[in-house]
This record gives sequence, C-alpha cells and structure tokens, in this order.
Amino acid sequence: MISKVDLKSQTVKELGQRARDLGIPGYASMRKDELIKALSNKLRAIKAAKTRAKKKKADSSSASAKRKRTTRARKKPTLPEIQLKSNLVKLDMGEAEKQKLKDLSLGSNFGSSNGRSVHRDKITVLVRDSFWLQACWEIKRKSVARAQAAMMEHWHTARPVIRLYEVEDASKTTNSARIVRDTEIHGGVSTWYINVSNPPGQYRVELGYLASNGEFHALCRSNIVTTPVPGSSESIDTHWDDIADNYERVYVQSGGQKGGAGSSDLKDLFEKRLNRPIGESVVSRFGFKAPGVGEELFQFDVDAELIVFGSADPTSSVVISGEPVKLGRDGSFTVRMDLPDRRMVLPCVATTADGRRQKTVVVAIERNTKKMDPVTREDEI
Repeated sequence: MISKVDLKSQTVKELGQRARDLGIPGYASMRKDELIKALSNKLRAIKAAKTRAKKKKADSSSASAKRKRTTRARKKPTLPEIQLKSNLVKLDMGEAEKQKLKDLSLGSNFGSSNGRSVHRDKITVLVRDSFWLQACWEIKRKSVARAQAAMMEHWHTARPVIRLYEVEDASKTTNSARIVRDTEIHGGVSTWYINVSNPPGQYRVELGYLASNGEFHALCRSNIVTTPVPGSSESIDTHWDDIADNYERVYVQSGGQKGGAGSSDLKDLFEKRLNRPIGESVVSRFGFKAPGVGEELFQFDVDAELIVFGSADPTSSVVISGEPVKLGRDGSFTVRMDLPDRRMVLPCVATTADGRRQKTVVVAIERNTKKMDPVTREDEI
C-alpha cells in the first residue's frame, strides 16, 4: 500500500500515470494535491475491497466445515448397524470380495475339482458317523447367475445355505420331508460338515440361496442317507484315504445301492477324491487291482499324501484352507489330503467359541515327483 508521503514525493506526471492506470476519471486536469487526494481515496477503496473478499472467503470455509461436522454427527451409526458390522469379518471387505463369498461356483483348492469344467449342478451327502454328514457339491457359474436373476431385488439380502431335511420314509416314491434347519455357508469351498441328532435317521439336503424375506431358491438336491445307530458300527474316519477300507458301508449308508443319479454321483465322488478307480465289491487299502488281461505284470506305482495334525481348545472351531475340521473330544485333529506335484499354502485358522479371538498358522508344502526312465537288463550269457 503506497502511503500519502510516497505520493507527495512523486512528480505530477508520475501521479497522472498512476491515476490513469487505476482508472480515475478527470486526472489530466487535476493539480498535484488533487491527484494525491484522488489516488489516496482510490487505494483505500481497493484495500477495503480486498479485506471484505478475504473475510467472505473465510466465513464461507467456516460454514462449509460446520456443515460437514453436522453431517458426520447425523450419520453416527446406530446400534443395529454396529451389530451388523461386528458380525462380518474384521476386515475392510470390498463389494467384489463379498460377491466371491456369495458365489457357490467358486470351489476351494482343498479337495475340489478346480481346473475342470462342471457339467451339471450336484450335491452329494456322505454319512461320516451317527451324528455327522458331509456334503460335497459342484455348481456351475450360470446357475448362480440364474438364481440372481430369479430372486431380483431380494438377491442383495440372499445368503448361501444348506437346507437339511429329515425324510420320514425314503422307501416310498413320494416321501415327505421336514425342514430341520438352514446352515449358512460361503463360496470358495466345495464341502461342508453337517451335524444331525437322534440317530438313526434319514436325511437329504438342498443347496441354494435364502433371502431375508424367507424366499429360498434351491440349486440342487442331494441323495437320501441313513445314519447308523450309535455304537452299531465303527466310526467312519473323517479322512478321504481311510474311507477306502469302509467304502461298502459308507456307500450303503449314503444311499449308493438305491440306484438312480445319486448312486452314480457317489461312485464318481469317491473315485474323484481318492484319485483311483473303486471296484464294485473288492476295494483294497491302496486301490490296486490284481493284474489281468492287458495289464503289465511288472507294475510300480508310488504316491504321497499330506497329513496335517494338531490340537486346539475343544470348544473352538478350526478351518484349514476354508474347510471346517472336526475336533476330537480332547481338541485334537488330523486331516489327510492329496499332495499334488506343486507348491501348496494351507492357512489353518482356529477361532474361539465366542468369535472374539483367532489364531492363524500358515503351512507351506511343495512336492516334486520325478519318474526316471525304466531300465531293462539283457540276460547274461
């Protein structure tokens, strides 16, 4: 800001030039004292205008900040919203990740059939013992898309579930069934354990989506199984390779001899999971048949499997690679699974019964099998 003293030190010509630049009318006919007065008034008016503009901008910013604070205060989450968020995983999960958990066509690497196409939707139930069933499924991506289209506006509240039915009389062509319960599951897995009570009993399940309004959209229905009386037979081990010894008993209890598509699915499931053919009546521990016509007399096969074992609190829940693991009474567990020729990473997670504490152990394994060229020695003379 130029002071009045500075203006007095300038010539009339300099003052006139400054007055012209500031747009003061009639400056050419003014004397020096008149130019000084006009310039002083003009400069004070410019300074006052700048001060008012700064104040207005500051007031506007303050009002905007106040509105934002008020809006945030209004959007404070209610108790139901807090409870809903606490039921989700303690991670900032994006919408894409939520859709993956809802998509039942996304199987798990743990005992699944990833890498090959699924020809039709199917769910197969196995009897593991008097109180436990195991459901294994394969779902096409198109089937999930059709379910989404059919449920329309209810799809966003739909949850993937396994619906358990108790069958009154499986021998009849049209048997009645009672809904026992719905068990919520998630995508990324292809098998689930289901607890049942009051053995012996007959059960079947349906896999599908349940909306908040009670609408249930079924994707596929399982075979009918019969649980044994407790103590009437040895408990069936929960590991796939140990099923070979009990194949016939598990097959009968799971409805394999009743014919139809369910029987074929069961046989296909066993052969797929055990990675070897299973005979109709004779099943050996390692699944090898006696040499016959067209088979080489000199046979040599080597395989390997992975055994993961440990212990946890008996009241906790343990999941390995997304698959629930059944704990013994003392909290011990043993899981036997295929060991393919590649690197595997198995996240093992234990969660307390109240869901407040969780521990994770990651196991990394790599298998590298190499078959050497056969050697044939000629007979010595």
